[in-house]
This record gives sequence, structure tokens and C-alpha cells, in this order.
Amino acid sequence: MRMGASRILLFLFCAMLTHLVKLAFAQRDPYVLYDCSNTGNVSRNGAYRKNVDNLVSSLTSNTQIDYGFYNFSAGENSDRVNAVALCREDLTPTNCRRCVNLAVFELLFRCPTQKEGILWYMNCTLRFSNNSIFGVMQFEPVQHDLLGAVNVTDPSGTFDQVLETLLDRLRSEAAASTSTLRKFATGSASSPHFDIYALLQCTPDLNQQECSDCLNQSIAEIPTCCGSALGVRVLTPSCNLRYENYHFYGSTYEAPPPSSSTLPSPAEGTALPMYLRMSSSIYFLVGICYASC
Repeated sequence: MRMGASRILLFLFCAMLTHLVKLAFAQRDPYVLYDCSNTGNVSRNGAYRKNVDNLVSSLTSNTQIDYGFYNFSAGENSDRVNAVALCREDLTPTNCRRCVNLAVFELLFRCPTQKEGILWYMNCTLRFSNNSIFGVMQFEPVQHDLLGAVNVTDPSGTFDQVLETLLDRLRSEAAASTSTLRKFATGSASSPHFDIYALLQCTPDLNQQECSDCLNQSIAEIPTCCGSALGVRVLTPSCNLRYENYHFYGSTYEAPPPSSSTLPSPAEGTALPMYLRMSSSIYFLVGICYASC
């Protein structure tokens, strides 16, 4: 009887905790996409999961940022876990850390038992894997995001030509970046009905050819996934691109399109939200719930 009552209390606690987590997620970047690999699962109390927890501690406590790029590993042999995090180049270090910290919490909540997972926010990407991922160009999994896209009607095909020329130019600029830690390019062009603003980025551990190939494949996705639309993201583990009909880059705090209900980012220097400062503790409690239920 006492055991049954304990399980009921645990169930109620876990239900309440899950509700609090959902409330926390409602405050974060609404443009979240993620993928949890089905190639292998891990024990919640095993060595691999402990190594993941060590990486969580490193990522959330580390204050060193190499131009918005993190690369961490923990463990040995089959229990080794590797993690890569990438922020948009135009983020400040404060906002980059804020984005990565929240991505750590959410990715492990979304993929609690998988050996591989990746999560894309608007301003950062986080990935962990039991495979070697540093310096390896990987295009899959690929995600497409139409951000309340504006459909473009242009029988002449001029819009598509202008977009293709702009993306090809930025692909070359990003891949040929002279800085080994900044494979990033932004730019704009005018079509008959819209100005087009675009951002292309690769993880800086890729060489010039690998970055160019990844972005080429991303650009090749557009006719199939997105047609003639503005407000598009193509996201992969090694590179990403985005284009809009408004200026969205070059400033730490991005202005959303007029139709968006997204809340603005907090001003730099303000305290992190309570749910983010407590993310490690909440993640630990969520793990207990998963292990016990």
C-alpha cells in the first residue's frame, strides 16, 4: 500500500515537472527543430549517459567561446560522446552562451536515451553523437523551415534567378572565409517585388570544399522543399542557410517579421531566466522521472 502511494506521488511529481518544462519551453526560441537518431539507445544509468552529463556540465559552465563554436568530448571507446555547438556569427558571446545553454537542456529533454541528437534554434545549433563529428561534413538529417513564408508570384522567373545568384555568391564567400573560425556570409539583393536578405554558415571545422559542397546541397533543396517563397531555413548538421524579405542579421537582437508573435530577446546583460539557470537541476529531475516511471 505504501509502495503504491509512493508511486502515485512520484507520478504526480513527474506530471507537474513535465508541465513546468513545457512552460519553460514556451519562453524559448519558438523556431526549434530537432532530430533524435534511431541508430542506438543508451541506459539512463550507463557510462555513455554519464559522459553526456559531463558534457552538459562543460557546455553550461564553460565561458570560453571561440567565435561562437564549441567542440567537446568525454569518455573513451564505445562510451565516448562528442558534442558540437555553433552560434550565428553575429551573436554576442553573452547571447551565444544563453542560446547554447538552453539548447543543451532542450535537446537532452527531447532525446533522453538516444546516442545521437541535433537541435536547431534560430540562433544556434547543438549536436551530440557517439561517432566522430568534428571535421566531418554531414548533410543528413536535413530540415526545412518555412517561417510563415511569403509566397512569391513571379511568372518571369526573375525572383528565382536573383535568389540563386545571391545564394551562390554567399556560398562562395562563406566557404572561402579567410578566418578558420568564421565560415559565415550575409548579403542582400533586389528582385522586382522584394528585397532578399540571406545568411549562409558552415561549422568552421570544415575546409573550403566541404563547406561549399554542404551549402550547394542545401541550395539544391530549395526548389523541392520551398518553391518560390521568402522566409526559409534549410538546416543540416554541418551548414545552414536562411533568407527573408526583411533585414534579420548584423544585429544581436533580431526584429521579427510584422506577422510574428515572437517575444523580443531580453536585453544583453540581463539575468538569465530562472528556468535556464536551473536547467541542470531540472534535467536531473526529469532523468529520475524517466528512470522511475
